[in-house]
Amino acid sequence: MKTDNKYWYLRNHKLFDQLSTKEVDDLCIISNMKNAQKNDIIFFSDQEVKKVFILKVGTVKICREGENGKEIISEILTEGDIFGHIHTTNTHKLEYAKVISDQVRLCFFEADNFYRVLQNNPALSIRYADAVQEKMLSFQQKYEDLIFKDVDTRVLEFFKRYAKHHGKYNGTSVEMEMMLTHQDIADYTASSRQSVTTIVNRLVEKGKIIYEGRKKVIIPNIEQL
Repeated sequence: MKTDNKYWYLRNHKLFDQLSTKEVDDLCIISNMKNAQKNDIIFFSDQEVKKVFILKVGTVKICREGENGKEIISEILTEGDIFGHIHTTNTHKLEYAKVISDQVRLCFFEADNFYRVLQNNPALSIRYADAVQEKMLSFQQKYEDLIFKDVDTRVLEFFKRYAKHHGKYNGTSVEMEMMLTHQDIADYTASSRQSVTTIVNRLVEKGKIIYEGRKKVIIPNIEQL
């Protein structure tokens, strides 16, 4: 990626948009860009060189393998989201990031270099800490849902959360590109694919959600979902 394009991407990211021109230029020097295709794995938590990724284009899922070998999805990430070695995950669990859109484009830093920048910029360090705290609260909410809510409610909460982070709102109506299969939703909500299919079909019959083609999903009224 050309340096000027990299500069404007970092400059317009919410984490870095208050940095000076020189500070963004310094970030450009230590950052790299990467392209990947659907189903590519772009990050392992146990890799030797620690990295911090910022997603520029596309969608990825953060996964780990359960005790029975089943994939468990912990996060769905899209444009602007941060992941990698950011000290928010259980280091005893092997996690990986897998591309679920047709392609992705990422900006990434070696973690040591990135944290050195944070140490030298207290304001940026605070904004980064806020972003990490928000991610941790999201994890907490998700796992509370898994413990205290039934399958129907977990699937409903998935659609609400997905709409919040990935949807385009028009009043109370939300339109979104659904990158996840029913199996993916099951892996995210700790349920079975059959249960998800049954619940989704029921929502479609009631007009709560509308599928247009394979990927376009419309929630006519998010407040009534």
